Amino acid sequence: MAPIANSLYAAGISHETAGPEILGRFGMPQAACSFAESGILQIGGVSEALALSTCNRVEIYFSAASDGLADAVFESLYGADAEDFKKICSVKKNAEAISHLFAVASGLKSQMTGETEILGQVKAAYERARGLRHCGPTLNALFQKAIHCAKWVRTNTEIGRGKISVGSVCAELALRIFENISKAKILLMGSGEVGKLVADALYVRGASNMLVCSRTRANADALAEKIGCRSADFAAAKENIEKFDIVLCASLSREPLLKKADIEAACKKRGGRPVFLIDLAVPRNIEEDCGEIEDAFLYNLSDLSKIANENIAARKAEIEKARQAISTRANALAARLGLP
Repeated sequence: MAPIANSLYAAGISHETAGPEILGRFGMPQAACSFAESGILQIGGVSEALALSTCNRVEIYFSAASDGLADAVFESLYGADAEDFKKICSVKKNAEAISHLFAVASGLKSQMTGETEILGQVKAAYERARGLRHCGPTLNALFQKAIHCAKWVRTNTEIGRGKISVGSVCAELALRIFENISKAKILLMGSGEVGKLVADALYVRGASNMLVCSRTRANADALAEKIGCRSADFAAAKENIEKFDIVLCASLSREPLLKKADIEAACKKRGGRPVFLIDLAVPRNIEEDCGEIEDAFLYNLSDLSKIANENIAARKAEIEKARQAISTRANALAARLGLP
């Protein structure tokens, strides 16, 4: 392949550099990612663009003629908030950008090291952007090779050994709370992909008394039908929080779904029986103060990552093996593309 004239850039924030509120502020749904890419491609000197937005990272991959165009990209994305984004944003270029995406796709940059959902998210973002013709020679090669690298890491190392997907870790926590999960009454607030992963993981471990609600009832009905449980109106479920032993929140709401007053009232009605709250959302769906209530036990993604990484020491050699493979493959692609 002939060398690429433009340079490759990866710019963004992640759980390593920003908290849930900041990630939620700058995060984008898929439709917004497509719109953002279209805007970036209107900038003179920018030839390719792809936005990757998950609960733990917001990143823009683009091919541009000069470093100075990064500011224009940020302004296109966030307007008046561009300066705030720039202050916490990490910008990587060429070979470093390639290594970064390879590590992201392989799960090495995840909050739960080695988790598997990120590869699917990278694939989905690439297929979406490619379908819109927002990718050219550089990003096509980058993302295709990143996916291949991630598959190699998953197949040839054991960094993914153990319970490290969001769904499986959440289910593991529920099993620690209730030895017999089939007896627990569970409410899932949220009907997106994370909600489905958690519901599936709980179901295969014996959870049978589960209710799904969503701000859009049709979405709750659809998820409930897929996993074989009941659904309910969001308002009705929220008014009956006290009936549930475990409440899982995985909604894209920008505002907390459950506030301290809601949980205090529920705990009072439960008469001292504890309620376990698991917040899987970014920004958070449950007010942090809820964890201060005597009979309420609140867990968030940071807590889940600790569970997921309990055996990280045992996987240290596997992680190093993955890093070496990523470095070799990233350097080879950089040379192929003529990127320093």
